[in-house]
Order: sequence, then structure tokens, then C-alpha cells
Amino acid sequence: MSTLTGTTALARLVVRRDRVRMAVWVLAMTLLTYSSGSAMGTTFPTQASIDSYASSMATSPAVIFLAGPPVALDTLPGIVLNKVSFLGLVGVCLMTVLQVVRHTRAEEEEGRAELVRAGVVGRDAALAATVLVTGAAALLVGAGQALATNAAQVPLGDALLYGASVAALGLVFAGIALCTAQVFTHARAASGSALALFGVAYVVRGAGDVQGNGLVWLSPIGWSQATHATGADATWWPLLVPVVVSAVLVGLAAWLQRRRDEGAGLVSGRPGRAQAARSLSGAFGLALRTQRPLLVGWALGLFALGAVYGSLTQGVEDLARSNPTLEEFFRASGQGSLVDSFRATMLLVLALLAGAYAVGSALRLTSEETSGRLEPLLATGLSRARWMLGTLAMTLVGSATVLLAAGAGLGSTYAMSTGDPSQLLRIAGLELVYLPAVLVPAGIAALVHGWRPGWARVAWVVLAVWFVLGYLGELLNAPEWLVRTSPFTRTPSVPVASLSLTAPLVITLLVALLTAVGVTALRHRDLQTH
Repeated sequence: MSTLTGTTALARLVVRRDRVRMAVWVLAMTLLTYSSGSAMGTTFPTQASIDSYASSMATSPAVIFLAGPPVALDTLPGIVLNKVSFLGLVGVCLMTVLQVVRHTRAEEEEGRAELVRAGVVGRDAALAATVLVTGAAALLVGAGQALATNAAQVPLGDALLYGASVAALGLVFAGIALCTAQVFTHARAASGSALALFGVAYVVRGAGDVQGNGLVWLSPIGWSQATHATGADATWWPLLVPVVVSAVLVGLAAWLQRRRDEGAGLVSGRPGRAQAARSLSGAFGLALRTQRPLLVGWALGLFALGAVYGSLTQGVEDLARSNPTLEEFFRASGQGSLVDSFRATMLLVLALLAGAYAVGSALRLTSEETSGRLEPLLATGLSRARWMLGTLAMTLVGSATVLLAAGAGLGSTYAMSTGDPSQLLRIAGLELVYLPAVLVPAGIAALVHGWRPGWARVAWVVLAVWFVLGYLGELLNAPEWLVRTSPFTRTPSVPVASLSLTAPLVITLLVALLTAVGVTALRHRDLQTH
């Protein structure tokens, strides 16, 4: 029996389990890209409007850092690809990382991989099956991106090159996730570290593009964007780099897998204390202990991202000074100054990302119950209501901490650039305005968990919709009533809008109601385990 025996059968199993999930990813990313790209034709109907945009944005450090090198911005296809590339690159990496970890480390953590390998299955079969299916999914995403951008007036050859660059980046991060799945014992650590590396790659690419040096070649994102998918500089050869690197990473993952025990990681956890600390005697203390790595990771990550955004504010101020027409446009449209509008957008984006932390924290309710770890806790006299409220209290405290970290990062670098230390506390305080909105998707997760734990992950879908509405609502020409369903758009867009506590207080009451209904439902149903 070879090490790849059973690969085909396991690949069919992966497809059967994930066929709906993969279809949703591909279709959602394709439709979102098409919606965003096609809106550019309406936003920039004439060559004069395109030239005006190019002259304003081609030299902006903020735009270059966020969207990539300003390639062919004096053409509509160049603007389309510049606007949608962030969505495609982030989406394919998120999909491949989560899918790889789901079928490797998560399977070992739950004990299912050991049962599979008890049959006629080679040691590398599961890894190979995951690579085949995830690679195919990345190619489908790339094909969808090519179709969407071509439909949005990007020439077919350029659209195919862009789609190939998206797929190639997905393959690289699939390989990275395969390696982190061998290193760490828990699925959350494996996926979290892979996504953290994506964040590092994004920052390195942004710094390299802004500085115009070779630093960009240290980032996989830089390899994909080096194709310059439209214009005279479009080229295919940079895609050789991610293809070769992804093959090397797959080989490295297979080599690492042969050098560890089943169910173990190369990095093992420390042995626990003989006696638990007194803080673990309550539901909140236990939740704090188990979620501490998640909280620290999110806080550090959003602090770093906020610091990057804050460092770009000076560039936005320079852009406003050099382009008074653009500044007057923002003031006339009721969006305040260009700097305030940029700051408000960054505060919103950071709050939406903090919402992802809140959902992940609240969904610990589901993982603790379905894994069977909740039953021993309830046998100690801990009530269901106290356990659930203790876990959600951790979500509240953690969300506030993550928001403060994000605001502190944004405020710290802006304060250093302006020489005004008071900006740190001011901007961190403004970020906290979004705390009630951040807790709403967590409240939805708690509500659904109380009734049907298997459906609690619908909170991710709700948050994703709100992210799109908050970030791209105007660009997509979404109906106003739909945009207003999001608590993030209901929250005052500080510092552009004046601070009013009415909306945050109403949203807080909604969170309390969602939580109360979820707790009541949990008390009146049977526990569910796998």
C-alpha cells in the first residue's frame, strides 16, 4: 500500500461534505466582484472622470497601500481591477485556509482522522485529497473572478490573467495552511496563524508598493499583483513564483506530517497546573482562560492594522492639500473633510472586523456544547443560564478590548504624525461607539444557539452581508432600507457625523433581548453533541 492509497475516495468525501460551502464561496465572490466592477462604469462614465480619478489617486500612499500598485488607472479596466482585487485576494485566501484546516487539523482534533486511517488509506492520502479539492476550489474562484471582471468591461485576456493571479495566491495560502496544520495541535491556532501570515503579507506588500522597492517581492500578494493584470505591463511570468512556492509548501507539509504523531502538533501545549486557579471556578473565568489566545491574537492584529491605517492619515491630509477640488467635493456631499471621511471609514472597517471576533467568541457556546465538554461542567452545579451568560460576558469584555486596541492603534500613529497625544484617547473612544453594533451578530449567534446549535453559524452570513453593505453599500447601489438593516450603518459615522447615543442605546437593548431569548431557549431544550 502506497502513502497515497485512497486519495480519490477521500477527495470524493471532501467534495461531498463541502460542495454547498464551496459553491457559496465561488458564487458569492463572483457576484460581489461583478457588482463592484460593473458599478465603476456608472461611477466613471467619461474619460474625463477617469482621468480626474487617476490624477487624484495614482500617487496617494493610502490608496496604494490599501489597493495595490496604481496600474492603468487612466482606463476603466484599470480602475475596475484596482477596486475589486482586494475582495478577490482576501476572499480566496480566507476560503483556502479555512477549508484546508477543516479537513486536516480539525479532523484530527475531533478524532475522525484516526477512524479514517484505520481503513485502507495511505498516510498522505488525506493531505493529498485536501490539496486536490482545495486547489480545484481556488481555480473555480479564479475562473469566477475572470468571468465577473470580463462582464465588468475588462478585456478577456486581462480578466483571465487577474483570475489566474487570484487562484495562484489561493494555492500559496492553501500550502501555508497545510504547514500550520502540522505545527499546531488545535484547528483555531492553525487557521489563526495562517490568516495572521496573510495579514503580515498584506502589510509587507503595502509597504513595498508605497516605498517602491523590492520589499513587495517578499509577499505572496505582491507576486500576484506583479502581473499588472491590465495595461501595457501585463505579464504572466510572476505567476510561476506562487505555483512553485505552493508546490514546495505542500511537500514541506507532507514531510512535517511524517515527523509527528497522529493528533499531535510539532508545537505542543504546556502541561497544566496540578490545581486550577480560583478564577476558573466561574463560567466567566473559564471562558477567559479558554479564549485568551483568541483575544490576544485579535487585539494585537487589529492594533497593528489600526496603526497602519493611522499612518496613512498623513498621506490623506497631503492629498487634500494638493487637491482642493476633491476636498470641496467631500464637504459639499456632507461627508465632512477628506481626512474625517477616511478616518470614519477606517473606524467602520475596524469595527466590522471586531464583529468577526465577537461572532467567533460567541460561537464557543456551540463548540463547547457539541463537543461534549459542556456536560461535565453542568454536572458541577453550574446552571445553563450562568454558563451561557458567563461566556457571553467574555464576548462583551473581549469585544470592548479588541475595539480599544484597534482604536489605540489608529490613534497612536496618527497622534505621532500630528504631534497631538490627545488624538490617541479621542480616536480610541470613538471606536468604542461601535461596541453595541459589534455585539449584535454575537447576540444573533447566541439566539440561534439557544434554539438550534447547528444553525448558529448563520451569524457569519449575517456579518458578511453587513460587511458588504457597510463597506460597499453605496458602490453597489444597494437599497437604502437594506443598508439600514445593519447596526453598523445605524451607528453614527464618527467623526463625520455628530455623536448621538440614541442609536447605540437602542442597539444595546436589542442585544439584551437577543441574549435573553437565547438563554431562555437553551434552558428548555436537550443538549446536543456530535
